[in-house]
Amino acid sequence: MNKTISKFIMGTAAAIFSAVLTAICCIYAVLPCKISIPAGGFEGGGFSVASLRKTNGGLCYYIGGIPVKTASAVEKTRPKVMVCGTPFGIKVRSNGVLVISAAEHSPAAEAGIKTGDIITEVNGKSVCTNAEFAEAVQDKPDKTSIILERGGGTISVALTPEKHGGKLKVGLYVRDSAAGIGTLTFFDKETGVFGGLGHAVNDASTGDEIPLKSGEITRAEIFDVVCSKEGSAGELCGKIFSEETIGELDQNTSAGVFGKLYAPAAGEEFEAAFRHEVHTGKATVLTTINGEEPREYGIEIERINLFGLDGSKGMVIRITDEALLSETGGIVRGMSGSPIIQDGRFAGAVTHVLVNDPQRGYAIFAENMLNQAESVR
Repeated sequence: MNKTISKFIMGTAAAIFSAVLTAICCIYAVLPCKISIPAGGFEGGGFSVASLRKTNGGLCYYIGGIPVKTASAVEKTRPKVMVCGTPFGIKVRSNGVLVISAAEHSPAAEAGIKTGDIITEVNGKSVCTNAEFAEAVQDKPDKTSIILERGGGTISVALTPEKHGGKLKVGLYVRDSAAGIGTLTFFDKETGVFGGLGHAVNDASTGDEIPLKSGEITRAEIFDVVCSKEGSAGELCGKIFSEETIGELDQNTSAGVFGKLYAPAAGEEFEAAFRHEVHTGKATVLTTINGEEPREYGIEIERINLFGLDGSKGMVIRITDEALLSETGGIVRGMSGSPIIQDGRFAGAVTHVLVNDPQRGYAIFAENMLNQAESVR
């Protein structure tokens, strides 16, 4: 009897140890090997479920008080940028045409073309606009060859178009561009580089990120707000001055849109906070809900996720400012990119609203956006 109990206890202990070891190995695999620290040093420590502490070897990750992995500390000069919070119009032209839908039993559907595919070539011709796509389809009535991108790979498709109203059709609804209003996050006066939105411009129908061929940003002005309420995200209503282009787009990424402005943007210069310096607690957000002038409103950073796979959701934030809540009901579409200030530093930017609780939403770390901005040409 005692032997049986002893074996059971030993077996259970071994299983628990194995599970813990497996979990630690999984965590070890995804933690970064290098961490940026400010040139002035690093302040950290204290116990939490997951924490980062300075050691002689660099920085060490602790899980439940257990040292898991040591990362080398890379000294990095703290960036300074102009923080904006102003509205801007954005137009993105895709690198190819994006398939929105394929008509049932159409030649395209029968050939396996799907929503979200990006068509880059038709009958040997590069296509970047709806007009180029429609024109290229007319070239070969017997057989249309299509090159498309899907899931990071390239696929070749052949189909026979059908004639309708005197023109050849393949049964596809495609889109070549997208436009809207967002918020300018920051501007680097040394390089002319700007960053905005904090997330990618996605197609409204498919939800897929639009591969950027070219684009520009323009002046915009907010004239109304549709308030958010539980189950329904509101939006900023604005006028886009399409004839007043203020900058050129270079990148459409999961960390935001980036490019160069033709002239300096208005704003106040702030040092940027590194990810590990951002903490739960009070902060402010700069956003524009009327006209073109941003105002500062109180928020609370409720949760920090340093190691999440989706960089645009590094923080959970909550609007606490009664003035902003009365005007907007919380976070609304168009606020994406509104910069967050904490402890006198640029900490991040608003990215998403929680539709079922619009006073809350997600934000991206400033460091993530600034790292991406370094690759702007």
